[in-house]
Amino acid sequence: MLKILCQQSEKDVAGIIIVYYRVMDYDMCRIDYFISGITYPDTLKILPSQGQKLEQKVVVGDKTGVLQCLTIRDEEPVIQFKTLPGKPITAVQLTSTNGTQPDKIFAASGNEVKGYTKKGKVFFSIETALSEPVTSILYVSRCVFGGDLILCSGRTITFYRDSKEHQSYVCKDRVLDMAAFITPNNAKVRLLLLIAHKGAGILENGHLVAHIAISSGPSRLATPPVAQVAEIKCFYGAADGSVGIITYEETTLSNNCLVEGRGLGSVVCLGWFYSNANLHLAVGRNDGSVQLYLIDVENLHLKPRLKFTYFSGEPVTSVVGGCVGTDEGELLVATFSGRIFALRSKFLIAGSVTKASHENLAARRSKLEIEIVRLEKQTANEREKYQRNSRSLQAGLSTPPLLDIEHKMSGATREGWQEVDITLAVPLDMLFIYCSKKLKLLTDSAAVLSVCSSQDSASDLLATVRCQAGTRRIWLRLRVASTNSTVLESTRVLIYALPTGAPRVARLLSIKLPALPYYSQHEEFDENNDHSIKSWCQLHVTGGFSVAEMTFWLSDILPGDLPRPASNVAFLRVHSLLGTKLYCQYQRGSAVFKSNNISTVSSVRSIISNCSIDKRIRVEISCVS
Repeated sequence: MLKILCQQSEKDVAGIIIVYYRVMDYDMCRIDYFISGITYPDTLKILPSQGQKLEQKVVVGDKTGVLQCLTIRDEEPVIQFKTLPGKPITAVQLTSTNGTQPDKIFAASGNEVKGYTKKGKVFFSIETALSEPVTSILYVSRCVFGGDLILCSGRTITFYRDSKEHQSYVCKDRVLDMAAFITPNNAKVRLLLLIAHKGAGILENGHLVAHIAISSGPSRLATPPVAQVAEIKCFYGAADGSVGIITYEETTLSNNCLVEGRGLGSVVCLGWFYSNANLHLAVGRNDGSVQLYLIDVENLHLKPRLKFTYFSGEPVTSVVGGCVGTDEGELLVATFSGRIFALRSKFLIAGSVTKASHENLAARRSKLEIEIVRLEKQTANEREKYQRNSRSLQAGLSTPPLLDIEHKMSGATREGWQEVDITLAVPLDMLFIYCSKKLKLLTDSAAVLSVCSSQDSASDLLATVRCQAGTRRIWLRLRVASTNSTVLESTRVLIYALPTGAPRVARLLSIKLPALPYYSQHEEFDENNDHSIKSWCQLHVTGGFSVAEMTFWLSDILPGDLPRPASNVAFLRVHSLLGTKLYCQYQRGSAVFKSNNISTVSSVRSIISNCSIDKRIRVEISCVS
């Protein structure tokens, strides 16, 4: 394990919070610029510089539906344009409509996509017929004029030409990210897709021409800026924290893992950063860490070298390099709660502080004092308004806002623990955990765990977790205590998240612990070409169930997300410890389960039988070994 030497100090200069970190080769520090609303992955972009100006503009979209473009002058944000609130902005992309540098901004809100100029003028607007929010946007310029707008929404990839739907493609599972590549003669557009549970694929002319399974579960793509036009090479980040590269050469799609996960947080975003004429891959993770890897531009397949690591304390949603506050390069970072800050060399910070005159510092301090007084007055007015309404005799309902919270559960580890990662946009005060079964709990060092048994029954669990001040992210490790019962079934855990502040409002999270938590790894499987499947133990189920009902039953058995219901569903899961496999194939009224572990088949049979009885659905089950 790499040893990280951290030297931290905080200075408050005119409201700018400066934190120094010395990690490995680079000395970089943090400067907080501004705060937006809650951000989704890759919704922070930096516009390229124009003319002789080196300072670049920043574009960010948030959950409130506000898209704003800003510049940083004298370490303070200056708004260029700002849209009105609306639907959450889930995707932001910079594009070029004439083949030059990107000068247009595309933003997706729900099923609507709008195009903005650098001055905030809307030049393009389209309301699609997609049923799910748009998560990725691509704009590919054609050789003569115009271009193709490519949208990703759920499982659907849609091509728009001249504001009209040209063609679409529906994947077997959810598309996580995509990247576009143009053939040397500009005749075709190839899309590299990351498909949940399926790995990566190449889409060309509406057909999937190549596919490869990646067991690490890739989640985000980043196209190298030094790659040739004819080459399809793309870096990917995975759910297990690993980083690799995907290559498509001569109709062959391959992948190579360059950085092992080794317990790191899942990759949420990727970006590029230039420093000292070197190209770095910036990686933002769910555990709040930001890492810089030095890339060999001559050979992208070489293992990148870790140069810098910074921990922000909450999930990182966007990382992008540019010249925002100074003439030198810096790394701009956005977090889940909307904090936008930069990581730059400490020598640049020292120089900018030295150049600042006492008059400028005094003016900034006066401005901050006025802003604090305004916020205190607004807070007092809102508190008085709330108390006045609570004492009112008029009938009415008080509806507090819903807490913005995200949670994610991973599969079982070697010791049988399943980890639940909880993130809030506001500081967390306490967690109340209840389960009708006995559970074993562990939590991180930022909280204190207290477990108390119920007075009525000793077979349930009631626990409280008190967090430290300012905690916005916390993880819990859960494991069902061993019992004498031989009946396998899923376990429901109720978690009440209580933030700090008033009014005291809790958010309920319902977590399901599956019966077979170790079957968390995905793998590609071809039943026609694998002859070993004939020797596996098989379970056949027939009855009056639908595909959606069978998917719901399997959610009690297997961890993670399952494939969306379709006419015919097939997938393979692998045991994370034993390496045994479970193959599931089902359609309406018929299902087949195969495994080289007879106890796994017995567990699936027992749970499906219990679920069918609860739903009063008649099924027939037969086993073949």
